[in-house]
Amino acid sequence: MYLLARVLSQQRKRKDAEALLRESIRILEEAGLGESPACLQRMMFHSMELMNLKQLDEAENLRRKILHIMELSKGWDSLGTTAAAVQLSVTLVALGKLRESEELLQRCLAVRKKILSEDHIQVASILVHLARLSLLRIISDIKVNNDLCRSHLVRGKRLVNDAIRIAEKILNPSREDQKKPKNAFGIELERIAATGILLEALEIVGHLDSGRMAIQAWAPANSVLLLRLPREHMKHGYFKIDVVRIPDKCWLFIWPAKYRISLRYTTLRIHFNKFEKFDYEHFEQALRRWVSLYNEPRTRNIVSNALRPLYMKCWRTLVG
Repeated sequence: MYLLARVLSQQRKRKDAEALLRESIRILEEAGLGESPACLQRMMFHSMELMNLKQLDEAENLRRKILHIMELSKGWDSLGTTAAAVQLSVTLVALGKLRESEELLQRCLAVRKKILSEDHIQVASILVHLARLSLLRIISDIKVNNDLCRSHLVRGKRLVNDAIRIAEKILNPSREDQKKPKNAFGIELERIAATGILLEALEIVGHLDSGRMAIQAWAPANSVLLLRLPREHMKHGYFKIDVVRIPDKCWLFIWPAKYRISLRYTTLRIHFNKFEKFDYEHFEQALRRWVSLYNEPRTRNIVSNALRPLYMKCWRTLVG
């Protein structure tokens, strides 16, 4: 039943696959094997099908159950437990529970650094997840707290730069690393994972630069000048101000203040916003690098089909 469900899933018959998976898990649980590795494997695949069917609440409950079983059987200092926690964090992000997702990922990051090393590819994977989460936090907080958005931006850039550094170190190993004895198959798997992570990280770099521009646009005015003018000055729809000097690198916004227009006078509210000129070059370089890396024949052969829609998205963004 489980194997047939996997085939049906590949054929995009997700509802039929989900029903078979549910029944397969029920049989194992009734036989007292609900916490066995075989049942956990089915549960993980079942949660993925629930995510594909947009049944997010049910997917969250199932992934919490998986994490609970892993915690009881292996404890938190286990790569299997961190894998279950990462899956749960993805579901929490889809449900908008960003804070809880971030707490889980931070815990996973600490465990993987402890068990593996700070430059391991599985550490880079967590860093990419955290960087994407910082991007989502910028989007959610941009109209509420501009200073908080800036801290998310700085943190996101640091995380994604660390992920890129680790991925590039694996793809372009130093002479010392090349001399270390490693299994050829393991090296190839690591390079495949590093390529996927590098592509994801470069996409996030571009979006973080877009986020920086959005934060600037939503920044509050640095200073406000109220100017009271006779109504007759406004009757032609334009006026001239000689006494206001605008500093360099400032935006100027002028509009009538609400409830301040009387019969003889109107008050204009003049806003000065300091800004930095947005440099698209870094954004463009990241996108060009993503596209060129994906277009290499070797990369296209080893990277999963899931990244192809992402490639088209990056291409459209680059053209824009």
